[in-house]
Amino acid sequence: MNKTVTIVSCVIFAALLLGYNSRVFSVELFGLFKMNGSTAEDLKRIRDFNPDSDMFYLPDLGDKEFFESVDDLSICRRSEVREHLYTYLTSGREYVKKSIERSYYYMPVITAILKEHPDIPEEIALLPLLESGFNPEAVSRSKAVGLWQFLSGTSSRLGLRNDQWTDERRDIEKSTTAAIRHLRYLYKRFGSWDLALAAYNGGCGQVGRAMDRTGAKDFWSLREHGALSNETSQYVPRFAALVIIYRNRRLSGLSGELNIPRPAATENVQVNTPVTTGELCRICNVNMEVIRRYNPELKTGVIPSYSGTYTLRLPEESLKYWNEYF
Repeated sequence: MNKTVTIVSCVIFAALLLGYNSRVFSVELFGLFKMNGSTAEDLKRIRDFNPDSDMFYLPDLGDKEFFESVDDLSICRRSEVREHLYTYLTSGREYVKKSIERSYYYMPVITAILKEHPDIPEEIALLPLLESGFNPEAVSRSKAVGLWQFLSGTSSRLGLRNDQWTDERRDIEKSTTAAIRHLRYLYKRFGSWDLALAAYNGGCGQVGRAMDRTGAKDFWSLREHGALSNETSQYVPRFAALVIIYRNRRLSGLSGELNIPRPAATENVQVNTPVTTGELCRICNVNMEVIRRYNPELKTGVIPSYSGTYTLRLPEESLKYWNEYF
């Protein structure tokens, strides 16, 4: 009996100590990214940082799966992740703040959809932070569109409509569902989430050819071989850095700088009669900005009636006006 109690006590103590060490490390980690001198000096300090001697505690990286290493911060053993943390918390700080603020409008929808797909890591909900800064109307230089930045060809294969009335690459629910389907396919093809993310950015062809050419089986080896484009080789460590920042907004000092919006609770309604967005604003007592924010897929001032109906997202407080009119 006493032996059992001793073993259990040791396990509990070890768990508590590990948790304590992790918190201490988190505090020290974000202290590393404060600007102390010139940019060049700071970057050298971050590159030269030795996780085993310069900090109180840092979990081993080992062969952990990508999201596990992000979760326990062991991925910060990689200098490229630390460098992106530094960049996002200094020169990229305003971009990160605006992106996090916009996320409050769309994260509830994205996380609700992800809960229906337990095989997809919950951190995937934060990929729009990297792709578009949570701006559903974002358009890249390569003409990728929406929160998830789909090119026309990819979105067409995933069943997203793009016509004179709507561009479903901007539709929060439909584009999120398409992104989950696409990422699931990439994961099944490459067998790891870091390779799936690299392929999401650079395409299956680039990642597959790089693996065939080098014989490497994981993202970090491909990166060391210089087998990927610069953008794709930076994509995974950049995403890791943004996930860490988002989860540690208080420790990074961002929480006190954020102007957090209060998004309205919304519901879907079925529009089965032709109506303009201007009429909708008048009927539902909302302004055009609200209609655009929650229905960014609309291209014109007319709500289409595909197959007789169109699904529109409205603030709950407007539903009583909607129901009275329709």
